Amino acid sequence: MVLQNIKTFIKQLTKNKLYTVITVFGFAVSLMFVVLISAYIEQELSVDQFHKNKARLYRLVNEANSSFGATIGDKFTTAIPEVESYVRVYYRKDFFAPEGVSNKKLNAEILTVDSAFFNLFSFPLVKGNTEDALKLGNSAILTQKYAQALFGDISPIGKQIRSRNGTVLQVTGIIETFPENTQFRKCDIIANIVSLPNILGYEAALKNDNASVFNYYFLGKPNTSLSEKGTQALSILKKENWYYKQERAKTLEFEPITESYFSSKKGYIRQNSTTLITVLSVIVLVILILAIINYINLTIAQASFRNKEMAIRKLMGSSRSALIKQHILESILLCTVATGIGIFFAIGAEPIFNNLLDTNIGLVENADFHSLLIITAVTLTIGSISGLFPALFLTKLHPAEVIKGSFQRKNKSSYSKVLVSFQFAATIALIICSTAIIKQTNFLRQYDLGFDKENIVEITKYLPYEKRQVFSDALEQIPGIKQFSFVAGSPTGGGNNQSYTYNDKPVSFQEFMVDSAFFSLMGIKYNPTGAAWSKNVLWLNETTVKQLGLESQPKSFKRYNEELPVYGIVEDFHFSDLHEEVGMAMLRPLSDKSWSWSILVKISGGDIAGTMDQIKSAFDSLTGSEPFEYEFIDSTIDNWYRKEANTAKIITYFSLLTIIISIMGILGLITYYNQLRTKEIGIRKVNGAKISEILTMLNKDFIKWVAIAFVLACPIAYYAMNKWLENFAYKTELSWWIFAMAGALAMGIALLTVSWQSWRAASRNPVEALRYE
Repeated sequence: MVLQNIKTFIKQLTKNKLYTVITVFGFAVSLMFVVLISAYIEQELSVDQFHKNKARLYRLVNEANSSFGATIGDKFTTAIPEVESYVRVYYRKDFFAPEGVSNKKLNAEILTVDSAFFNLFSFPLVKGNTEDALKLGNSAILTQKYAQALFGDISPIGKQIRSRNGTVLQVTGIIETFPENTQFRKCDIIANIVSLPNILGYEAALKNDNASVFNYYFLGKPNTSLSEKGTQALSILKKENWYYKQERAKTLEFEPITESYFSSKKGYIRQNSTTLITVLSVIVLVILILAIINYINLTIAQASFRNKEMAIRKLMGSSRSALIKQHILESILLCTVATGIGIFFAIGAEPIFNNLLDTNIGLVENADFHSLLIITAVTLTIGSISGLFPALFLTKLHPAEVIKGSFQRKNKSSYSKVLVSFQFAATIALIICSTAIIKQTNFLRQYDLGFDKENIVEITKYLPYEKRQVFSDALEQIPGIKQFSFVAGSPTGGGNNQSYTYNDKPVSFQEFMVDSAFFSLMGIKYNPTGAAWSKNVLWLNETTVKQLGLESQPKSFKRYNEELPVYGIVEDFHFSDLHEEVGMAMLRPLSDKSWSWSILVKISGGDIAGTMDQIKSAFDSLTGSEPFEYEFIDSTIDNWYRKEANTAKIITYFSLLTIIISIMGILGLITYYNQLRTKEIGIRKVNGAKISEILTMLNKDFIKWVAIAFVLACPIAYYAMNKWLENFAYKTELSWWIFAMAGALAMGIALLTVSWQSWRAASRNPVEALRYE
């Protein structure tokens, strides 16, 4: 019997091909997004849950960040009995070559850590032993990819690599790239932190707390909680740490490792926003609801094709419960087919999704029995829910009424209009949100940052004065270069942070060291104060003058304990993205003894590629085979807002999906609605009603429900976007036209969809309509 019912259902699907395609495609596309987003959410929520010691691991944070001095770990281990051990973490970029090989230098992201790193964190090694892999002071663990690039197929264990400044590290292990579900950023080398002073060329790097640049992770002893020891740790730092003595920071806490990924406290780690996860979770739920609503509407719209079948089954003795089970089974079968297609779509769309969210969810790689169980459970649940409501509706009809055709006159389809209204409310809200995010992203990218950004490239290279002179001579010979400048710190890269007490007030500056060409090259203006030029002059930005209450044209400024002449007041320029307001900045001349960090080059708008090739040739002549690192300033600024741009794209895709679902849902509803009014339409035409009058009659109800959807969606979208814009110090306005456009677009989609089907019904020969009745 069940098999016979399935055969009948399949026959029905093949008979109504448009219905079948719309239903299956709608489900499949919806489930594609559900699969992708669900996999991403599961991955994000599992971050650092795999560590064996996760319940005892903590990250040290204050009210703003997680950066501290080099020696506080020993202080806490001595003073707090509950601390078992700790690990310092510091990232640095450099390049390395195999020892004895000078022409194979490769860039590397180095993670320097204490030797207890693998005792705290559960990262397995491909080769080597975690217990002693970092035992040596110059130990280095390479990722498989980096080891392959340096040594090819030769085993690197026991071999040595040499850094830019000649620091030699010994390879003691091989590790896979860090997985996506950890807060640690991907790196190429994990090195013992003992080697850091040599890599930095700074002997005291691990001996004082002057620079707060280390992230700390602490392992608590079993059956203890370090979360309760923040106050004790704070009292220690208030006595011994200059940063806390001067009240630069006022709080301290041990943050559980499983909370760090979604923490607001910044550090050298990958982090995500709980807001994004919440938004994506809501979107998954909305997509599922819309897909179910769409199925319900389409199924009910097909009621006229199956009502006699249901009536005959009832007359033949089938119970209502048996018919309900049959409908649910049909829905599950349809949902199963759609799920298979949706998974296929999801695998195909995964690269795009990974690029948008800068992740790698690995649908195929991470597929297992657990995933299969979840997919099966979700399919059964969605199929059951989707089939239940239409089943209750279709099986409540009395067989006699069906045979007479009178059942249609008793159903007004108000519930379906409510469902479609919900669909359009979601669509309108998403259109508003995506438009607002796109508007804000464009605002950020086009905002005047106070400096020129077109055709300016920043080449990363530390250079002493002698090499600057050599490279300068080479650059002057390249015709495509307008100007160039050697700097230690740039608007897009930031400068050195200088923190000290000024007139009993803690201050923090970004300090930039620049040469004479910097201001004209970057288009940054300053107003001279009239102070005489000397090698120790400085420039202050307008924000510094305002925040410190200085004279409008101060002639001197006290930097630490030295009074220095102020040569000019620089018009404010941004040196971080627009999430933050302009801070205090100090600019000083780049001396002959100082190293420059990078070279800013302004290129003419002609043959940019050819000019870059000539610059690279000059660079290679200066450095040998060192990697040539550069980025255009405008590209760097675009990357500042890549996350916002990708978020806009994701929400835009969801908007398109909801539009598609809404169109399919409204097609189903208008088909059903017109079927209910077939006789009425025929009688009106016989009595002289025009097609335009009938179209108006059929469309006016839908206009009302879309208007209700608009009223519901606007305040929700307005609130959500206002909360999102709070993350930016500089932001666009939520203009009225965004809401008007979203409403007009939704109304246009509804009217076009409804009018197409309504016109078909209104233009039908009334004789056919009455004969049908």
